[in-house]
Amino acid sequence: MARLPATGKRWVAHGGTACPACTRPLEDAVTATCGHTFCRLCLRAPSQMGSQASGRILLCPLCQEEEQQPESFAAPVPLGPLGETYCEEHGEKIYFFCENDAEFLCVLCREGSSHQAHTVGFLEEAIQPYRDRLRSRLEALSIERNELEDTKCREDQKLQVLLTQIENKKQQVEAAFERLQRELEEQQCLLLARLRELEQQIWKERDEYITKLSEEVTRLGVQVNELEEKCQQPASELLQDVRVSQSRCEMKPFVSPEAISSELIRKIRDLHRKILTLPKMMSTFSEKLVHHLETDSGIVTLDPETASRSLVLSDDRKSVRYTRQRRNLPDSPLRFDGIPAVLGTPGFSSGRHRWQVEVQLGDGGGCTVGVAAEEVRRKGEMGLSAEDGVWALILSHQQCWASTCPGTDLPLGEIPSAVCVALDYEAGLVALAHAETQAPIFTFSASFDGKVFPFFAVWKKGSCLTLKD
Repeated sequence: MARLPATGKRWVAHGGTACPACTRPLEDAVTATCGHTFCRLCLRAPSQMGSQASGRILLCPLCQEEEQQPESFAAPVPLGPLGETYCEEHGEKIYFFCENDAEFLCVLCREGSSHQAHTVGFLEEAIQPYRDRLRSRLEALSIERNELEDTKCREDQKLQVLLTQIENKKQQVEAAFERLQRELEEQQCLLLARLRELEQQIWKERDEYITKLSEEVTRLGVQVNELEEKCQQPASELLQDVRVSQSRCEMKPFVSPEAISSELIRKIRDLHRKILTLPKMMSTFSEKLVHHLETDSGIVTLDPETASRSLVLSDDRKSVRYTRQRRNLPDSPLRFDGIPAVLGTPGFSSGRHRWQVEVQLGDGGGCTVGVAAEEVRRKGEMGLSAEDGVWALILSHQQCWASTCPGTDLPLGEIPSAVCVALDYEAGLVALAHAETQAPIFTFSASFDGKVFPFFAVWKKGSCLTLKD
């Protein structure tokens, strides 16, 4: 209930109206905060309550609601919850709400001229729609928050899985390069050991060779000394021993030993040839490693916006098959209608990229796997050649050929069941190979201008292409 000030500031006179308490004309009329208007004298205090330090306890003559009269009314003070809020202008308790001005009103504000033509209702009634809207919004926000929390939880789990995969890949890379480093170090040690072994063998054969030559030089020196002594003998002594001297003077042919054996030379040449190709092998390996690591093997999917009406795509957009019954699809300038073809996504305008396609051929059917330019013709009759912006491999049960102009027949021993497509945009290369063995099938050399896309086409029922991760 509102406070009733002793000054009468909060009361409004009502001339010409009967007091509902005493039924006489209103005298010094006042309006209580409960809404009733009566004579000031009709507002009485209950004898059982007596007087209190804080002020007199007064009762409305009709509803008997207690009114607290405080000692001071210097300034109206809000008393907590909305149901106990007081008007700042009049100090009366708030009972009404003006929907036009969105203002809280006391009984005095309600009877003022500024709100007479406005839609005014009791506070609890007026606030209920707002509470309902707030509850509805609260429920919607709670649902949205819960959904976001669920999404956050799912994404956190996905991110955690990806981080775990990345950590595993880091360990795999470290293990692979550590193993490669160990193998290279082992081969280095092996080659150096073989070189040291050959070096020792060369020194050994050199020592043996020098020893043999030294022995022969010594033997020849002895003979030279003997002959010099014979030459100094008198003629009679020399003639007496002429036969012996001639026998000793006969020159025995000396067979000079090989400085290095032919077997050792063969070993040196064999190792030399191996070492000679080593830098080239390492360079080739390094180039292939860089090419492999810089090649994007990202996920390629099929673009349904480009798919011919004769093709059916799987829900995951990883597989496409041929159907005889043309599907009812919205027309689009991107859609193929001349041939049963579909483009892959994303497109590429730079870099190296690789994807694999599993091929399944129906009876009399065929498939095309490769790359197509973004501006390739999609309506009406179109060609399948490099001149038409298609660099691809065309497969059937009996034949395989490349889409050059004219086509290049490829006499393969066996039609591949899976094809690997490798695109090097800057180099202008489209290489097609057996996916299982990586044996090359055909390589196109082109000059790309603009974006290019993975290209697929399927003919005849039972034929199907599937992109492999």
